[in-house]
Amino acid sequence: MADMTATTMATYLPEVWSRLASVTYRSNVVLPDLMDRRWEPEIGVGRGDTVNIPNFTQNNSANKRGTFGTGAAITFDAVTESQTQLAINQLAYKAFRMPVEMSAQAMSTYVPMLTDGIGQAIALTVDSELAGDDTNGIDSFTTTAGTDNVDVTDDDVLEAETNLGNANAPLQSRYMVVSPATRASLMKIDVYRNSLYGGAVGNLPGDKGAGFIGNVYSLGVYESNNLEAGAAGKKNGVFQTEAIAYAAQKELTMLNDMNIEDGMFNQVAGYMVYGFIKVKDNFGTELDGK
Repeated sequence: MADMTATTMATYLPEVWSRLASVTYRSNVVLPDLMDRRWEPEIGVGRGDTVNIPNFTQNNSANKRGTFGTGAAITFDAVTESQTQLAINQLAYKAFRMPVEMSAQAMSTYVPMLTDGIGQAIALTVDSELAGDDTNGIDSFTTTAGTDNVDVTDDDVLEAETNLGNANAPLQSRYMVVSPATRASLMKIDVYRNSLYGGAVGNLPGDKGAGFIGNVYSLGVYESNNLEAGAAGKKNGVFQTEAIAYAAQKELTMLNDMNIEDGMFNQVAGYMVYGFIKVKDNFGTELDGK
């Protein structure tokens, strides 16, 4: 007896394309909003490619008159100032195109998803560069704490925070950015688990920004999966916002047109023009861990 099977009936067993889609979500974009962005208004479109940032020499102490009440001579400080140049020299882009007939036949959700992906991909690139640039990213800080691929300890965090204090970094806008594995390291420490939980409860995403998971000591703690890899672990960072200057001269800009010459293609592209520079190396510590 011959039985009908899925193989013999394949022609008459229809396949259904779901109107829904499985989307691979990209990592949170964390770092741009933690950087020093005071310079953006000065580098608008049409205003050149460089911002000269004057470096003010911070005086640590004052002099005292040799003999009180005598009008003794005073000493004048000879202050030598310098500057840091923030060059707007980066362009990140992503683009796609498809024949017009495919544009007419593709699922209605597909092109909007591609378009949204352009902005997400560019943001991810910028975030990863701020973390991993060997010259100006958070992995370029001269001072390091912790050990590669080893749990970050309380002593490691305190050392990094102490470095900020020794550099007279302001108490405001101090951040620690950690990988998911390093966050797990911190959660093994009771005081950190309680502190992170207490700092995060009640904060909406718009309050502290993407990736915010709580506070530890004077540090706002953020989680990012875009940090630079070490030999086997990750290069986390502890820094005050003035450590790295960042400016977007042209925020995400989308372009859409028709290319007839190549065979009638719908083309979509997005781009962003930006730059960043490490201004105060001693305002940051590379925190090695998992």
